[in-house]
Amino acid sequence: MSDDPTAEETRADPVRPAFLTTVRTEPRKRYAALAVALVVGLAVAWVHWLGLVVAGALVGLVSRTVPRAAAAGLGVGVAALALTVLASPTMGPGEFLALTPPTYVAIGGGLVAPALGALIRGVI
Repeated sequence: MSDDPTAEETRADPVRPAFLTTVRTEPRKRYAALAVALVVGLAVAWVHWLGLVVAGALVGLVSRTVPRAAAAGLGVGVAALALTVLASPTMGPGEFLALTPPTYVAIGGGLVAPALGALIRGVI
């Protein structure tokens, strides 16, 4: 067994597609894939709230490790919440935070759902 974390990534695995190994090991491709996953995931999340889980799963799949995937999922949640507040034509950040019970659910769901979706990285 090698101490090199990339050694595990390069071995053949029937569960992991070959392009994921390439994306995870090459930084330039990983950054591009993260950007595309973020945009596609946020577009799906704009249509339905389950899109937050999809967004987290997309960024998690192209992340290098499980902790980085969870952090990327959390980052997607923060981006989704920021876009929700900024895209609202009638409600500003202060008004959003004044709606305390619904705000707690929105913030909790917005942060937890993508992080939960990103944990797919531990499987694939």
